[in-house]
Amino acid sequence: MSQAHLGCFSGTVTPNVNMLDIFKQNERADNPNSILNFGQMSLRKLSMICPEGTKVKINGKEIPLITGIFELGMDQINITSLEFSEAVNVNIYYMF
Repeated sequence: MSQAHLGCFSGTVTPNVNMLDIFKQNERADNPNSILNFGQMSLRKLSMICPEGTKVKINGKEIPLITGIFELGMDQINITSLEFSEAVNVNIYYMF
């Protein structure tokens, strides 16, 4: 049995919305038997590409993405919230 599940999001984010809620909603729509039916979602790994200078809040801490490329390795941090301050196009890959 796998220890993590892979997911992705590509599109425009809505400002000040926790993207984990969107990820969970999408996962549950794709997989009615998802483990997310039984608990909260937290990300174990995160990679994203967005416009240079985008500001993102991870667990409430605002981080400017100077280059627009960001990655956290497996289990470096338990991500429980991911919010963008403005509507931007992003590509996000994550493991939960």
